[in-house]
Amino acid sequence: MLILALLVIASILLFIVLEFREDSVTSGYPKEAISLRVGLLPIIDAIPFIVAEYEDLYAKHGLNVSIVMYGSARDRDAAFMAGLIDVALNDPITTLILADRGVNVRIISLLLGEYPEDGLFYLLAPPGSTISVPRSIAISRNTIIEFAAWHIVEGLNIDPKSVEWIDVPSIPVRFQMLLEGRVEAAVLPDPWGTLAITKGARLIADDRILGVSITISIIIARGDIADIGVMMRLRDALNEALSLYKANPEKYRSIIEEKIYIPEELRGRWLPEWRGSIVDYPRDNFELVKSWLLEIALISKPLRYEDLVLVSSR
Repeated sequence: MLILALLVIASILLFIVLEFREDSVTSGYPKEAISLRVGLLPIIDAIPFIVAEYEDLYAKHGLNVSIVMYGSARDRDAAFMAGLIDVALNDPITTLILADRGVNVRIISLLLGEYPEDGLFYLLAPPGSTISVPRSIAISRNTIIEFAAWHIVEGLNIDPKSVEWIDVPSIPVRFQMLLEGRVEAAVLPDPWGTLAITKGARLIADDRILGVSITISIIIARGDIADIGVMMRLRDALNEALSLYKANPEKYRSIIEEKIYIPEELRGRWLPEWRGSIVDYPRDNFELVKSWLLEIALISKPLRYEDLVLVSSR
């Protein structure tokens, strides 16, 4: 009987140890998974979400994530406002405009752009051009492209208000107009900027010119589901995915080329570098974006960092 009792106690202890190990693997999260519908665009900023899904990291961090890809920012924003998605990849320009219009949105993390070298935007001249001070620049008005353009030209000591801004919303069309010399200069993000340079476009400057991160992408959530628990679970999963990507980008080439848009000429020979991590969205960028939006009257009132940005305690 004593031996039987000892065996029972040993079994109970073993069960407790195994349960503790299982909880440790899930980083201490409760077993109840939080369900999130995440809206993405087929751009390089989506890479950590794609890798996390590929490696099944969401479940590890107590999340049940369903990803929806949208073909345009307009479709993504419409889905967010309609409550069809809970979380989305976005940028500060669009997000502050949404907040100004009364949309219940919170910024839960910086995504891409902790370092100025990440997620570059390029001011380019056509192949063969020698211009260094462009008088007109093709952009997409009222977007992060225009925001980047303003601050790049300011870094060149050019008054943005002296520039003729030519509205060309489509990136492929703007790219083609640049290569054909139909515009004096254009602003393009990667991978289009890299491709334009390989085809002979001349780099005038990029958004590293001010020495700080200007063009940052962010993760937003509906205000009713945005809390520290959700933010940290998602952030931990995405940062783990980023670590795997940084260690071996080639491992994920096929899934990335399937899920995000990379021009045909760059497929098989280009993947973006990603130096930073997914951290709190910085106040200085928030203030920079807010000031610009107020200056060009895209928002009607000053917005407060404390009201819109969720900050971790780490």
